[in-house]
Amino acid sequence: MIFFALIAIHEISHVIVGYCLGCEYEKAVLFDSNFNGPHTELICSNGINEFFVYIGGLLVTSIFSLSFLLLDTIEKNMSFLSLGISIILSSSDISLVLRSQTTFYPLVTFGFFFVIAGEYFLSSSYIKEGFSFGFLKNKIDEEM
Repeated sequence: MIFFALIAIHEISHVIVGYCLGCEYEKAVLFDSNFNGPHTELICSNGINEFFVYIGGLLVTSIFSLSFLLLDTIEKNMSFLSLGISIILSSSDISLVLRSQTTFYPLVTFGFFFVIAGEYFLSSSYIKEGFSFGFLKNKIDEEM
């Protein structure tokens, strides 16, 4: 559920940044029956707006992802997972802004490192805490 929310936040942030910069015809598409992936349709008048519109998707989703660090629970490790997904989602946007396809695969790889780190930290936290509701921890304490 959180990852679908990241896609929605990513696309909507393009629309919001575009609107603030004066772009016309703002539309965020999350599902397209023509099998196109999620995308944003904007018409911007100059190239400077285009840069900020593309980067807006990464910035807003990164802020959302880093907000999990404020939690005082084991779910704070979700920040690494969602930050990795945010980087992966934004890799094609950044490649378009830099006008270089050579940045796409390193960004995707960098994002996957965050996803792997998030999986590691999240799963190790759940193992230490005994999954949810202390089920495993209580069972281990009973056996000792």
